[in-house]
Amino acid sequence: MHPIRVTRAAMAVIVAALTAGGIITAATAVSAAPQPKLQATRLSISNKVIAHGRHHVDAVTGVLSSSHKGVAHETVALEARVGVKPRWKVVAIGTTGASGAITFDVVTPKTKTQFKYVFAGDAHYRASHSNVITLLPVR
Repeated sequence: MHPIRVTRAAMAVIVAALTAGGIITAATAVSAAPQPKLQATRLSISNKVIAHGRHHVDAVTGVLSSSHKGVAHETVALEARVGVKPRWKVVAIGTTGASGAITFDVVTPKTKTQFKYVFAGDAHYRASHSNVITLLPVR
């Protein structure tokens, strides 16, 4: 077997390439550091009919919580859908209070309408959505 001859110039190129590869590998390992674990959230929804005069309103309330404690100052969207082929649409956006509660007053719909709350999540909390409630028209 014949020995392989490597010149000093070729050796310098090989060492430089290995060093550069090591630096790139180290930078990749640092940027691939594990992300902090996000807290799970839970979002509830309920409604209460408020009738006064000729106008009917439903107070749609909910609570955003994590580990059985209310999550304050987070943005929550109220979404609604109506019709045969319904698509969810954002109808209101609000911020949770100190106890994680949020309430929107919704005029009682003229047709059957479904509502849900949606929390998009953030750097500390995972996204969640409530179950669906159905509001029927007043007869």
